Amino acid sequence: MSAAEVLQLFHSGIKNKVVASHNLNHASSRSHAIFTVTIETVDPSNLDNVVTSKLQLVDLAGSEKISATGTTGISAKESIDINKSLFVLRKVINRLSELSS
Repeated sequence: MSAAEVLQLFHSGIKNKVVASHNLNHASSRSHAIFTVTIETVDPSNLDNVVTSKLQLVDLAGSEKISATGTTGISAKESIDINKSLFVLRKVINRLSELSS
């Protein structure tokens, strides 16, 4: 895949991202997104020597206080769900860092 095709996929994802407006932000992310680019290179003199690299771009919906954002109804429920998911993600990252040290 070419760099232009990768950028086209990235921009397609950005265009399809769900956002909403509230008192603190006119375009607040309402979901999390991960865009992963995997690159493999092969040593021409030794085809068994393959190097794989990954670049991960992460867009997390922000933690929000309902009292500050002024959200109600479905948006308020989304804020609660976003905060819960960020809390769980924090626990996962902390646990992974404990395992790697």
